[in-house]
Amino acid sequence: MTAKILAVLLLFALPIQAKTRIEAAYEAGELDLESALIYQVLSVRAPDQLPAIYRETSGLAVCGTPHLVQAMSAAPNLSADFQARLGKLAQRRPDVQHDILSPSGRFRVHYDTEGRHAVSPTDDDANGIPDYIDLTMAVLDSVWILEIDQLGYNPPPSDKGLGGGDEYDAYVIELDGGYYGFAYPESVGALTTSSYLEIDNNFTDPGYKQTRGLDALRVTIAHEFHHAIQFGYYAGFDGSWWQESTSTWMEEVAYPRIDDYLQYLTHFLGEPQRALNSGVYRSLHTYGSAIFSLFLDQRYGRELNRLIWEEVGQRKSVHLDHFDHVIRQEAEPGGLGIVMGEFAVWNYFTNNRYRGEYYAEGNLYPTVPTRDIAVAAETVVRDTSLVDATGSVYLRLEPQLRAGGVDLFFDANQGAWRRHLLLVGPDTTSAQLVSEPTVRITSWDQFDEIVLVATAAERTGLAYQHLFAAQFDPSLTDPDRPAALATLLKPNYPNPFRPSQHPHTRLAFDLAFPSSKTRLALFTTNGALVWEQDLGERAAREDHAVLWDGRNLAGNPVASGIYHLLLEAEGTAAKRTIAVVRD
Repeated sequence: MTAKILAVLLLFALPIQAKTRIEAAYEAGELDLESALIYQVLSVRAPDQLPAIYRETSGLAVCGTPHLVQAMSAAPNLSADFQARLGKLAQRRPDVQHDILSPSGRFRVHYDTEGRHAVSPTDDDANGIPDYIDLTMAVLDSVWILEIDQLGYNPPPSDKGLGGGDEYDAYVIELDGGYYGFAYPESVGALTTSSYLEIDNNFTDPGYKQTRGLDALRVTIAHEFHHAIQFGYYAGFDGSWWQESTSTWMEEVAYPRIDDYLQYLTHFLGEPQRALNSGVYRSLHTYGSAIFSLFLDQRYGRELNRLIWEEVGQRKSVHLDHFDHVIRQEAEPGGLGIVMGEFAVWNYFTNNRYRGEYYAEGNLYPTVPTRDIAVAAETVVRDTSLVDATGSVYLRLEPQLRAGGVDLFFDANQGAWRRHLLLVGPDTTSAQLVSEPTVRITSWDQFDEIVLVATAAERTGLAYQHLFAAQFDPSLTDPDRPAALATLLKPNYPNPFRPSQHPHTRLAFDLAFPSSKTRLALFTTNGALVWEQDLGERAAREDHAVLWDGRNLAGNPVASGIYHLLLEAEGTAAKRTIAVVRD
């Protein structure tokens, strides 16, 4: 496929809501392909030269690199006039007043102190260099140490002195808030290329929303310098999603406290059925795909992303077959399909579903949407949807304390699938791999929710179809459940509770009937409330359990003594005493 055809297909691939005015005009036939590409480059390099109708200032600021890579990749298959126009833009580095070498000598930073592109003149250390430039040089040197010396990536290709020396060049200019910065690939149509950075001179314009000022400077340098490194492996535009995924991930590696990547995650997690590699151009899905690089880092080790880049560099392609090859050798013998299935499970446990064994910051992430399945007694509910390769669907049922069980059926007549059954209770969670078409869950009322996570484990293809069916049966109770249960507050263990020897004591109880409102509370002997926990809905079953760490509601350790524990559940109550001994 020629670059020209590829460019056309990628323009059409964008979701409607992600299209810029330039892309929409191209699709409507108002702009030819070459004009659209030039305008995209101008939107990054010189927005004031765009016709007013195509200037955009709304939305999130992003990286400008994909627009530049796209035009440079397409150029060899387009007209000589286009190549000449692009060449003028490509050869025009910013004309600025000053340049200075960073302390390491690896970077040459170019900047202005007067005019539109001027940086703040503040110089608190009185060294004759604006503080903004001092910080820029310090951050550049630190990301070199991180990304090259510590993480093992290759240095970016040399520009052979184009910026005034062999150092890597960074230009600090006014970018008007539309872009945080970009790495400019200098070789037209090349698979690898030298580059230079352009970054904003203050990051205070309205377009910089979540991350602004000096924090924006930090993460932008980490992000854009990683693009410069990537261009030494592979600079093709078909790699745009992986370039943005790993560069956005690198922001978090370099500056974990800033969390700039969080602003993009809803654009990935909100569309779990889409392919991992489906985002292009300004599509925020590409930036949100940083969660995949983060997953590989936290689940399999930080070096895996670099090993994939090394394979991409050898193959000069970002086809997912190459990801599969590296993963089979270095992380998971079953390959990418198994990894994507586990990735889908991790993506469920975020925000209010957060569990500590998954993403370190998962409590800050948005949630993936589910297809909620409502079932009634002895009826069959069917559902079907389309999922792209590497995408997932989350089929969710809520028992709502109804006794019985459910049979789940999943069938797909095309493609390979990975399926996990999530059984989420008030105290425990399990994720079980499902291999048979039908799975039965008995006594389902012990769970708050049951989720079947189905992932299309193919590496290419769109719109894989499946059929899902759920049949609820009130007779599917656990055969091992005692015939008669009593609401009972069991002895805590250990008792007496010595906090110096044990981190907590276990408070266990049985329920004879489902309870929509359940509460445990601890009182002193004179009736003062010490601690309580609202347990919400609980099923009729044995051995519900809560852990108490010996602290009161203010978080302070309670004194030695006798305390009264009260269980309240659906109009009934049970009591027991607890002894606390502090050595």
